Amino acid sequence: MAEKLLGYVLFPNHTEAMRLYEVMKAQGVRCTLAPTPRECSVCCGVSLRLEDVADLDAARAAAEAHGIAIENIQSLPAPTHHTW
Repeated sequence: MAEKLLGYVLFPNHTEAMRLYEVMKAQGVRCTLAPTPRECSVCCGVSLRLEDVADLDAARAAAEAHGIAIENIQSLPAPTHHTW
């Protein structure tokens, strides 16, 4: 069975994260605001986690269309257990 991947969009600040979250939710994309995984980068600390990596291109396009600043877009394996 293939490993499940999650998409992460990283931002320079939480305001940009909230803006893209609202746009993506309005488009019906399954996403949530989440702490930025350590593996990704040091940024503002909040990221947009996409449940389907196929939505990463839509997130990039939405950010461009709405003038939302992003730092990076990455995909990572979904955690297999809780880390808290």
